[in-house]
Amino acid sequence: MTDHPGSRAARFRAMHDALFLMPNAWDAASARLLAEQAPAIGTSSAAAAAVLGLRDGERIGRSGALSAAAAVIAAADPTPVNVDLEAGFGDTPEAVADVVGEAIGLGAAGVNLEDTDPATGELRDAGLQAEIVAASAEAIARHDPDVVLNARTDVFWNGVGAPEDRPAHARARLEAYLGAGATCLFVPGFVPTTAESLAEVVGGWSVPVNLLAAASLGLSTDEVEGAGVRRISFGSSLYRAALAHAAGLVSAVADSGTFAALSSADALTYGRLSEVVAR
Repeated sequence: MTDHPGSRAARFRAMHDALFLMPNAWDAASARLLAEQAPAIGTSSAAAAAVLGLRDGERIGRSGALSAAAAVIAAADPTPVNVDLEAGFGDTPEAVADVVGEAIGLGAAGVNLEDTDPATGELRDAGLQAEIVAASAEAIARHDPDVVLNARTDVFWNGVGAPEDRPAHARARLEAYLGAGATCLFVPGFVPTTAESLAEVVGGWSVPVNLLAAASLGLSTDEVEGAGVRRISFGSSLYRAALAHAAGLVSAVADSGTFAALSSADALTYGRLSEVVAR
C-alpha cells in the first residue's frame, strides 16, 4: 500500500528518537533493495551524478537531481526517503526554498542541505547559509511540518583550517543552522575514533545528529547513539563498493581464466532482480 507523502515524513521524523541506519540509493533498483534492509533510505548526490557520467557538485542540475530523487521515492514507497539537495541548486534563500518545496511535493520525507558553494568549492558565508536554512524551514512549515531538515557543514569534508580548529568551527556553523530552523545536523568527513572526540563535535545538541558511515569509524553503534547520533547514512560508499566489486570480478575472470568469481552474482539472481524492479 502506498502511504500519503505526509505520513512518510511523520514516520521518518519519529525514527529519530533512536539510532537507525539510512543507506543511500542511486536508482530505482537500489532503492527497492535497500528499502528491504532499512527503515529509511537516502539519495546520494555523488552516486546519482555518477550514474549519468557526471561529477558531484550540482553538475546534475536541479531537474536532474529532482528527477533522480523522484525515481528513488517512487521505488522505495512506502519507505521514507531523505533527499540530498546538495547546496540547494540556488544562490538565494528564496531559490533554495523553492527547490525544497518541490522535493517535498515529490514525497521527500527529509532534505539535506550543505554549506559548500558549488561555484567556488568553498564554504558559503555562514550568515547566508543560515538564511537559506531559515527559508527552507519556512518552506517545510508551509508544505509539511514533519519533513526533517538536515543541515550539513563541510568544515571537515573540505578540510577547512587547521585540524585542531575544525571542531569549534563546525559547531559554530551548526549552532547558526540550528537557530535558523534545522531539525537534524550533519558533519560529513568527521570520523571520530573515541567517544571523547565524537562528543567534542556532536555532543549536547538539542536535535538529532547524522553521522556518515566509514570503515575507519572506531566506535560502536551504542557509543555513537550515546552522543546524540540518531542516524547513520552511507553516502556514496555503497555505490562505490558495487562498482569496485564489479571491476574486481572482471579482473578475477581475466586473471584466472575461469568464471568462478561470478558466483557472487547468485546472491541476486536474474529472477530476483526481475521481481524487485517489477514490484
